[in-house]
Amino acid sequence: MLRSPAVSLPVAEPLALIDATLLFLVQVLLARHPELYAPPESGTEPRPPPGTRAAHHIIDAIREVHNAIEIYSAALPDTMSPGGAADDEIPS
Repeated sequence: MLRSPAVSLPVAEPLALIDATLLFLVQVLLARHPELYAPPESGTEPRPPPGTRAAHHIIDAIREVHNAIEIYSAALPDTMSPGGAADDEIPS
């Protein structure tokens, strides 16, 4: 009997999974580039190395995605939003 090479796991809340993945990515970036903890550079300081600049761009993109997730979650009806209670009653 042939086995399917694809693995499919049911994900109840994909937005929560995406958000957790982004948080993990930020933690990995901070672990690799501890200089990201420093405040943003001023015009008098030398430019950071390319790896640090790239990490800053990635973190900026993560912020944008996180904001988009918040806006999307706020636009969902309560029954579809993460943590929203599902109403099983049929309206009269």
